[in-house]
Amino acid sequence: MGVSELWSILDPVRQSVPLYSLSGKTLAVDLSLWVCEAQHVQGMMGRVTKPHLRNLFFRVSSLTLMGVKLVFVMEGDAPSIKAETMSKRSEMRYGQAKAKPTAVKNTSRGRFKAVLRECAEMLDCLGVPWVTAAGEAEAMCAYLDSQGAVDGCITNDGDAFLYGARTVYRNFNMTTKDPQVDCYETSRVGAELGLSRDTLVGLAILLGCDYIPKGVAGVGKEQTLKLIQNLKGKSLLQKFTEWDAHRSERSEVAVKKVTHCLVCRHPGSAKAHERSGCVFCESERFCSPQDYASQCPCEWHRTEHTRHTSSVEASIKKKTLACEQFPFTEIISEFLEPKDRAVQPFRRRKPNLLLLQTFALEKMDWPKHYSSEKLLVLMTYTELMNRKHGRDSQPQIQPIRIHKARVRNGVSCFEVVWKKPDHYVFTEGCEEQTEVHTLEEESLFSLAFPEILQDFQRDRALAVENKKRKPRARKEKPADSHDAVSDLFAQMSLQTDTDPDPGVTQNPPSQNPLSESALIGQLHLSSIDWDSSSFTASPSQKPQSDRTDLRPAENTSCSLKERILQKQQLKSPETEEALCRSLPTNTQTKTSSKNPLRPAARPLKSVSGHRNPSESVCKTSPPPTSVKAAETPEKESGTQEEDDSDTSLDSPRPLAERLKMRFGK
Repeated sequence: MGVSELWSILDPVRQSVPLYSLSGKTLAVDLSLWVCEAQHVQGMMGRVTKPHLRNLFFRVSSLTLMGVKLVFVMEGDAPSIKAETMSKRSEMRYGQAKAKPTAVKNTSRGRFKAVLRECAEMLDCLGVPWVTAAGEAEAMCAYLDSQGAVDGCITNDGDAFLYGARTVYRNFNMTTKDPQVDCYETSRVGAELGLSRDTLVGLAILLGCDYIPKGVAGVGKEQTLKLIQNLKGKSLLQKFTEWDAHRSERSEVAVKKVTHCLVCRHPGSAKAHERSGCVFCESERFCSPQDYASQCPCEWHRTEHTRHTSSVEASIKKKTLACEQFPFTEIISEFLEPKDRAVQPFRRRKPNLLLLQTFALEKMDWPKHYSSEKLLVLMTYTELMNRKHGRDSQPQIQPIRIHKARVRNGVSCFEVVWKKPDHYVFTEGCEEQTEVHTLEEESLFSLAFPEILQDFQRDRALAVENKKRKPRARKEKPADSHDAVSDLFAQMSLQTDTDPDPGVTQNPPSQNPLSESALIGQLHLSSIDWDSSSFTASPSQKPQSDRTDLRPAENTSCSLKERILQKQQLKSPETEEALCRSLPTNTQTKTSSKNPLRPAARPLKSVSGHRNPSESVCKTSPPPTSVKAAETPEKESGTQEEDDSDTSLDSPRPLAERLKMRFGK
């Protein structure tokens, strides 16, 4: 509970500081505070086994990695004057218990101490020191702070100020990306608010605390603050003593109010001052006008001002004297007289992996591999701190090398490879390894293991130097790429599979083959607009000697060089006739203007004469000529010869035009 309304009174001196600012400080922690907080977290109720242990582990881990040294304080036996408060709390938590005799006052905290013992056992596994208070935990925290054993207290109980704490940290949390904690300093409380320790004790009595839950009946926050402002350097405890000593004194006799002038606001009327003047204005006739805020020095105004000023004190005094516990000697003694004694210097130990695995499995149902993973970072941090401060101790984990440099939350770090510590367990199904990896701050690791850092820097510099020396690989075209394409074309030939007309004598096949590349070049197929059946360009006229037969030779297994030589030798009229004969006649290629015919594709045939089964060979054969076509009159034959002469190779027309005439008819 603490002191009622205390934190709202101290709010003007509250400072929100980041948690990392606590690095390097030793703080006393009221463990009961963390236990109570974890038991009321809705997200963990019914879902997490022992939420207070889980909360304790992760908070200790986070603060330790920030460089904060923690000392936990366990609750002792509560003072007898707190029995009423504890009884009401037990009724709220566990329900109405059997009525006990009023003489019996149980303040042993049996149930709560069992929970604290579990926490103490976990702290032993983590190597974190803890102490047990003689009475209240916040009293022990304040005593350690006042003696300089710690740098502050972490507690939400405002009683720590009354017990003598110098610095109190409140509203501690780890839930945000930038965790903050509220800081209160006693020096600022006294300098800016005028609240000394004795005054705070008196304020706790008037407003209520653990030892007088309801405080003084009828006294509130505003009245108490007005009284403190009118104390003029005195504390509330001194006032309590004065009230006790002058309890039988009567109040002063009231002074009768007299008429005051409306002009100068002094005793007397305006007419009287006009005739005989004013004594306070020092005038024989009339008077001097005064400000509205000016105070009259007459006896009545002095008495009234004193009465008004002391009315708050008189009201509080009356109510305080009526309280049964006045003059609150036992409560004042509890706050001002420490019962705790000095303790031995705190001894920090290394985390014990085996003990934590057993404890976490039994109390929190944590698998051993999970406990190993969570404790590993504490083990490595402890080893680095021991090496940094030169503490001679047997290492429980040893670094092997730095794997690489990394950045975590804007902080330069190293990914360090460590030798697997004893009793470390990997995840089920994972292969057994001899190394573990962690992220360590660069500044800390460089101080703890400078020799490993030097090896890493040397290897990295050597790698950079080798990278600079290594020539860049240039992408070059393979020298045989053109030859490979040529060989591919050399292994293939164009073949025209047509059925000869039975009535027409077929010329014998030429002995010399026609080159595929030469044939493709002569046809200028790339300049044909296949979609509109029009020609965009006319091929240039080739010499008669360059025109060869369309039919490939039966045997083309000779090399490319031999075929080129044969091409140069085979430039005869027979080749031109073969080319003309391979083109279809006008009557064979007549089509409608709506469906123009495209040049038929010629099948590709391998040199060896065997076709690939996967290839689809498209053959085009002219429609069979009837027998009557062979027996037509000479006139019709002459007309056919005329048409053929326009599209033959001997015609002076360009090849594109001749093809268009033949396909367009």
